[in-house]
Amino acid sequence: MPALPPDLLSDTGANALFDAFPNGALRYVGGCVRNGLLGEPIKDIDLATPLEPEGVIAALKAAGIRYAETGIDHGTITAVIKGQPYEVTSLRRDVATDGRRAVVAYTKDWAQDAQRRDFTINALYADRSGTLFDPTGQGLTDIKTRTFRFIGEASERIAEDYLRILRYFRFMAWYAPEAKFDSRALAACRAGKPGLKKLSAERVWSEIKRLLSAPRPARAVNIMLQQGILETLLPEASNAQGLSLLTKLESREAIAPDPYLRLMSMSAREPLPMALLTKRMKMSKVESKRLRAWAGDATALAPGMEQRKALAAIYTAGKQVVMDRARLRAAGAEDPLISARWMALSELAQTWEQPKFPLSGKDLKAAGVAPGEAMGRKLKALEALWVRSGFTADKPKLMMALTLLG
Repeated sequence: MPALPPDLLSDTGANALFDAFPNGALRYVGGCVRNGLLGEPIKDIDLATPLEPEGVIAALKAAGIRYAETGIDHGTITAVIKGQPYEVTSLRRDVATDGRRAVVAYTKDWAQDAQRRDFTINALYADRSGTLFDPTGQGLTDIKTRTFRFIGEASERIAEDYLRILRYFRFMAWYAPEAKFDSRALAACRAGKPGLKKLSAERVWSEIKRLLSAPRPARAVNIMLQQGILETLLPEASNAQGLSLLTKLESREAIAPDPYLRLMSMSAREPLPMALLTKRMKMSKVESKRLRAWAGDATALAPGMEQRKALAAIYTAGKQVVMDRARLRAAGAEDPLISARWMALSELAQTWEQPKFPLSGKDLKAAGVAPGEAMGRKLKALEALWVRSGFTADKPKLMMALTLLG
């Protein structure tokens, strides 16, 4: 039988919580147990307790442990120990669901709590000594085969929260990229896909980003395409083949997974569709700026272009845009030599120390140019001259050129 890693069982904060609660009233649960048994990194430590939130707060107060009522409406209190958060959630059962959120009631029954969770391997519990509890009777078996199986009827679990469709594919991408997909789970995901439109854009985009951050997401994404799920969510970005090509390049060139570049690989480089996608997903300004800059850039790029022209293109388009475009072209190139040249352009953009334009409006004003549109045009003309010089024209030469602009 698999065992939890010593690092989890010896975690200082978790043990302080076990000390604060009555004996047997606290267990590890969810991702920390799943990942610990799978030998995967543990990011967060979550715990479950039969105590209701008021009891949890009382126990934390008595032990002098800081806490925040982060999800008290759903029974979750976040304890904070040495800056590290630990979510402690009261055992609960769903009273009513609408596909997005649930009305819960508290319970003392660990099995009832397990039944409201999504997958069998996410419904495993462990006490502080590492003794495992498997209320569904299938979780430990599924851990051994990395099988993601919905608890009970898959369609019922999905109807409780349609985000579970995306969670299913995310977990497969992260933890079982080559494993067989459960046929009942796939059928339920396919049948439940219209419910995805009920979800908030923020929840959907968060799950998609996490899925696209997996080391090998291509197979899961391709199956999402086959099941009609990808097009339901991302009609502008449903090119699973593009993602497959990019992940092969990542493996070959030791490029770290980048969910934004991967989304680009699945999309057409067209400004309007990308603008619609970023708006619909309610992406952050930073996310939207990068994706839209890539989609709208018209700078001429070519593999093996002369360095002066390459540097001018990088300066004009921006380092990130050139890196993104070059890597995607490298991924799609059939000729290894062409692919290598695109990668060389990407590396040049990544490593080049971009110089600073030596003139400013203050310099032109000192030379007698009045502020306004005319000054802006002259600055742009001088900057273009500086770029064409290979960034070698210094301030005196540019000021001399200013006199020729009239």
